[in-house]
Amino acid sequence: MLKRNFNIALIEKDIVWGDKAANMEQLKRELALVPQGTDLVVLPELFSTGFITGNRDEAQALAERNSGETMQTLHELAQKYQVAFCGSFLAATAGQLFNRAFFIEPSGEDTFYDKKHLFAFGGENEIYHHGHTQAPIIRFRGFNIKLIVCYDLRFPVFCRNVNNNYDILVAVANWPSSRQHVWQTLLTARAMENECFVCGVNRAGIDGYGAEHGHGSSFIIDFKGKIISQTSDTTPIATASFSPEDLEKFRSKFPAWRDADPFTLK
Repeated sequence: MLKRNFNIALIEKDIVWGDKAANMEQLKRELALVPQGTDLVVLPELFSTGFITGNRDEAQALAERNSGETMQTLHELAQKYQVAFCGSFLAATAGQLFNRAFFIEPSGEDTFYDKKHLFAFGGENEIYHHGHTQAPIIRFRGFNIKLIVCYDLRFPVFCRNVNNNYDILVAVANWPSSRQHVWQTLLTARAMENECFVCGVNRAGIDGYGAEHGHGSSFIIDFKGKIISQTSDTTPIATASFSPEDLEKFRSKFPAWRDADPFTLK
């Protein structure tokens, strides 16, 4: 691990429902508020469209390939600002729809992951196909970063950090205010049990189905479960600087990861 801090920014967006152009213009304005020297900018789940589940035709009309305009724009912004971006977007492959997470690097390298756990209670499984791969771990600027999407967070085995394979767990979400306590509690639990930094970025505002998502519901949590940064009603961006030395010292001092039970995911 490189001996430099890793700087991260979460952007809690009030997503304009079904309007990709408006959401991309909003993102460009928000980037002016991101501190210089930031390594990674994290966006909410389905940041460019909103969490569309009730109408397949509407979702199909908004879906894009990995090479579509949304990802092309993020590649351009990553190169311009020399930061990485992650989040998820409404993707189409071979006629099927996916809630697809992305990690776009300034070098042009990209990583994609199709959400494994679809939220059947909200009808997500009726529109989207679930992914068949494990959540990826991306090596970027000295840190290993695991990327999950919303409902994935509820499954601790899926999120399990085996032998400290990752240092940062990033969860991108559209988590409603009615389950705010659950969201914050699960983020904190994942941080403590996996001895890692956790970044949970949520959308804000009211979605196209009337579900409310509160401002101030995006969190950056350290490996002890302490909130070190949070958005608010007036500040839609949370930032933090992660020290690799602090993380290494804690894992050495309290090596609970050595006693973890073996398991196999299927």
